[in-house]
Amino acid sequence: MSVWNNRRMLLTGLLPLFLLAPISRQKQPSFSCQSVSFKAVLNAPNDFQRELGGGLLFRVMREKQPAWFVDIVPAEENTKDYIYPVNPPLRFNPHQTLGPGYGETLQSSLSHPHEMKFLLRRSDYDRIWGLVGNVLSPYQTPDPDKALSDYNNAVDDAPKGSLKVTVSSYKTDPKTGTLARIKLRVLIVTPPDFQFAPGLNAWPAPCGP
Repeated sequence: MSVWNNRRMLLTGLLPLFLLAPISRQKQPSFSCQSVSFKAVLNAPNDFQRELGGGLLFRVMREKQPAWFVDIVPAEENTKDYIYPVNPPLRFNPHQTLGPGYGETLQSSLSHPHEMKFLLRRSDYDRIWGLVGNVLSPYQTPDPDKALSDYNNAVDDAPKGSLKVTVSSYKTDPKTGTLARIKLRVLIVTPPDFQFAPGLNAWPAPCGP
């Protein structure tokens, strides 16, 4: 067999490897963030909270209506909701409610994951919260045309985590039909420099959109 034939056979064998290499690299996910997960079980009318780290608490609070409300707050100022300001629409938003309301029934609300972003720093909260009122009432601001763009730019620039709350099962009161018990799976993804609380073991994760 000639030297040329040997080289041609070698190149023919290597060609599929060259073609597959870029495809393999493309399929590998980017693990530039980190994630933790945990479960929660709530019986009405109890609440739930867990320390996340960074001075933040994850909470599920029973509302007056037959539902629970999810938020993430700083432990020292627990009236400041780090989820609401970065999850449009700013009016009639059903993301944080587990149960009926905002056009959803009990069944529809609990049948899909509730996915949200949340802020990590007080300075970003203060900046964005100051712009929320401009979006809700733009014609009471000096420059109504910039209210929405200023808000969107501030939200885009702020470091954020993501939260996914999935209802794995629930029970209702047989007499009233209201929520009596709920089981949750919680997934939290943050930038890699966020320090989770002890007991929350972080794993590499894609950052997502």
